[in-house]
Amino acid sequence: NGLCFDSITHTISVVEPMIFFVPNSFTPDNDQFNQTFKPVITSGIDVYSYTFLLFNRWGEIIWESHDVEVGWDGTYNGELVKEGVYVWSLKFKDKKVDKFYEYEGHVNLLK
Repeated sequence: NGLCFDSITHTISVVEPMIFFVPNSFTPDNDQFNQTFKPVITSGIDVYSYTFLLFNRWGEIIWESHDVEVGWDGTYNGELVKEGVYVWSLKFKDKKVDKFYEYEGHVNLLK
């Protein structure tokens, strides 16, 4: 018959890249849009190593989260803070390797 079959296998490793975005403004004004501030995380981050902090202008921590699903609602001690610029710090571990990343920036709270 002359038919010949051949096959080969090769394992391909797919590395999930770290993909995230941190907005620069939000408006906690009781409408249905943009009420909380948090990073938008798509992939590649070990969610169990996540720390997100917000600071006032004196460097005091006014909010902290270890849950990627929870965002800051613009309050401190139950009161909405003043409109202005607040500093944030984001720390997490890469999902595939034992390496921590830390990022800092600012967010504009608008009313």
